[in-house]
Amino acid sequence: MSFESFIALRYLKARKSVKFVSTISLISMGGVAVGVCALIVVLSVMNGFADELRDKIVGTNAHGNVLKAVYGFSEYRDVREKVLKVPGVVAASPFLLREVMVSSQANMTGSIIKGIDIESAQSVTDLEGHIKAAGKNAGKLEYLNDGEKLLNDTRANIEERIEKGDLLADFSTRTKRQYGDKVLPGIIIGKEMAKTLRVGVGDEINLVNPVGGGLGPTGPIPSSQYFRVAAIFYSGMFEYDMKFCYTTIADLQKVSDMDDEVTGVEFKVEKELLYETDKIGKEIVAVLDGFPYKVRDWKEMNRNLFAALKLERIAMFVILTFIVLVAAFNILSTLIMMVMDKTKEIAILKSMGASNASIMKVFMIDGVIVGAIGTLIGTILGIALCALIPIIDFKLDQEIYYMANLPVNVEVSQVAIIIVCALSISWLATLYPAWQAARTNPVDGLRNE
Repeated sequence: MSFESFIALRYLKARKSVKFVSTISLISMGGVAVGVCALIVVLSVMNGFADELRDKIVGTNAHGNVLKAVYGFSEYRDVREKVLKVPGVVAASPFLLREVMVSSQANMTGSIIKGIDIESAQSVTDLEGHIKAAGKNAGKLEYLNDGEKLLNDTRANIEERIEKGDLLADFSTRTKRQYGDKVLPGIIIGKEMAKTLRVGVGDEINLVNPVGGGLGPTGPIPSSQYFRVAAIFYSGMFEYDMKFCYTTIADLQKVSDMDDEVTGVEFKVEKELLYETDKIGKEIVAVLDGFPYKVRDWKEMNRNLFAALKLERIAMFVILTFIVLVAAFNILSTLIMMVMDKTKEIAILKSMGASNASIMKVFMIDGVIVGAIGTLIGTILGIALCALIPIIDFKLDQEIYYMANLPVNVEVSQVAIIIVCALSISWLATLYPAWQAARTNPVDGLRNE
């Protein structure tokens, strides 16, 4: 151990003459610990929210979409086969998007309807899992391809309700009764949309496509078609559960008066390549010989959302760092008082040949020790609290947050940055007092002795 470290450790020990200084040192340690702990916990919870949001977005949507810059995408089958051959792509499926109005007897709302190929869509998105998440009586994905089975099961459900005597309570949710005995194409709607329209599985809703009937003398002619609710899904995202609905590509093409065309081909990549979808997208475009094809991945489609979350994390980091800065001022004041108290000792050391650098090092070691102990305690407390949050099972109101529990994700790199910042601030706080100590004149220090 160097003599600077030995002297620095002795200065930190509490004696009767410096007990006040030692108390402030403990307060400084506590301030650094609180700041580091708050940074780790808050940023870990924000990471958890961001990851939860990303999983919900990626689970509801594909990792990327192959689109066409010109009208008419009839060669989608060949495009899908080429996309599947690109390294990293594990699944691909065609889709058709249209903006429509959806209405029931109770209410109406705007919606984005997505036509899907049931067989291949399940390998790209987790629609069936979202249907199961909606509850026991949320319907089945297979009803989209089997309108007759959906009708028969709906009849059986109505008869069962009549026997139980609750049809009257459920009757207000039933829409056009004259369509009750007709086989209709199936549609899957979100949980929030079902609440707004006040419909359930087996109910009929009217879908109006504003431009589905072609062009007439006065402009676009709307088309309409009654659908039967085949299932209700719950993604955990209010916007999706309120605005999205699904049917088959063929049924949506009929409503839109379209030929065998789609909007694009969506694809899914390997899990470990989730953040490399932009590179895979470029490879897909190259395989398809470039224009008129283009690829939009999940990062590009949700760029504003994730940029806002990133900015929020940075803002919280800056704000909470001020707690560590306040603790650094405590370290600064502690060292200044220590220098004033140790003027005689500093003069003796300099008289014995200690250099200015050695004197500076003594007080810098003191400040860094205080900051390091506070940082260590704060890191342990922060990680312990993050580990306790899932155990405590911190409940959230799903109607507001759409998450059952408080999510936490501790990133090692983020914790390392917090530790480095806390130690750096603590070290910077030692520079001025150490410099003042080094400037002490031995003659002035021993004059009154």
